[in-house]
Amino acid sequence: MTKISNDKFQGLDRITIDNDDVSFAILPEVGGKMISLVFKDTGREFISVSGREFTKPTYATNYAELDVSGFDECFPAIAEGFYPEWPWKGTVVPDHGELFTLPWECKVEKDKLVMAVNGIRFPYRFVKVLSLEKNTVKIRYELENLSPYDFKYIWSAHPLFAVTEGTKILLPGNPRIRTDYSKYERFGKHLYETTWPQARQADGTKVDLSIIRSAKEDAATKIFTTKLDEGFCGFEDPDTGDFLKMNFPVDKVPFVGIWINEGGFFEGKGSFNAALEPCTGCPDKLETAIQRGEHALIKGGAKNFWSLDITVGRL
Repeated sequence: MTKISNDKFQGLDRITIDNDDVSFAILPEVGGKMISLVFKDTGREFISVSGREFTKPTYATNYAELDVSGFDECFPAIAEGFYPEWPWKGTVVPDHGELFTLPWECKVEKDKLVMAVNGIRFPYRFVKVLSLEKNTVKIRYELENLSPYDFKYIWSAHPLFAVTEGTKILLPGNPRIRTDYSKYERFGKHLYETTWPQARQADGTKVDLSIIRSAKEDAATKIFTTKLDEGFCGFEDPDTGDFLKMNFPVDKVPFVGIWINEGGFFEGKGSFNAALEPCTGCPDKLETAIQRGEHALIKGGAKNFWSLDITVGRL
C-alpha cells in the first residue's frame, strides 16, 4: 500500500512517498527535486546529494551555484542559450532550463502525487504524476502548449545517481555516442563521435566507457547516444548486485544523455556520480538541436504525453 506524507527538511516542505519496497522524497519548493530514492530491502540510496544545503532557488540561477544534487527536470533545454525561431526568437533559455528553479504545485490524488508548474519565458504547463508500483517509480508526463504556435524543445530527465567504483552503465545495443562536454577534451571537442561502450578517446586509445572508474580520475564527461532502438538504460553495482533501470517510450524519448563525473567537476561529495538522462533531443543547447533536427515539437494548443519508469532492486 502506498503512503504519502508531508514534513519539513532543512526548513523546506518535503513530500515522502513509500510502500513496502521503495521510498522516495520530493522538495516541491526546490524545482520539485527528488532528493532520495531508497530500496528498502537493502537500504541502498540511489540519489546523489552533494552535502550543500537545499534552498529555494532564484529563477534562472546557474545550476552549479545551487545544491548540485538529486533528480530534477530540464526543459525546454539543458544548456543556457537562445530560442532561435519566431515568435520567441532571441528569448534566453536559462541554464538547465526553467523548471529546476521554480516552485511546483503539488496535490495528492488517491495514491498519486500530481505536480505542475507553468513556464515563465515560454507559454506552457508542465505536469508530472508520480506513483509507486512495487519497486518501480512510475512517472507520467503531460506538456500543454498554452500558445497557438508550435514550440520546439528538449526535455531531459536530470537525475544524479550515487555510484561506486566499478558501477556498470547499461544501454541497449552499441549505439554511436557524441560528446557534449569532456574535461581536457578526453573525448574530443563538441559533437565528437565514437561508439559505445568501447569508446575511442581523442588520443586514439579505446576505453570501456560503461565502467565507472574512481573519484580520483579528475575526469568529467557528458555524452549523448544517437537514436536508440529500445527505450532502456540503467546501471548495476557488480559488488552488491544493486541495480537501477529506466524504461521510456523510445518513439517519444529516443536519446539518452550520460554524465560521468569521476572527481572532475564540483568539489567534495558531489564530484563523484553519474546521471542517466532519457531525453527528447540533443545536444544540450536548444538552438543546436533545432539546427540538427534532433528536438521535440508540440503543436500550438496541443498536449504531449510520455512516461518514465524507474525500477530499483538487487539482483
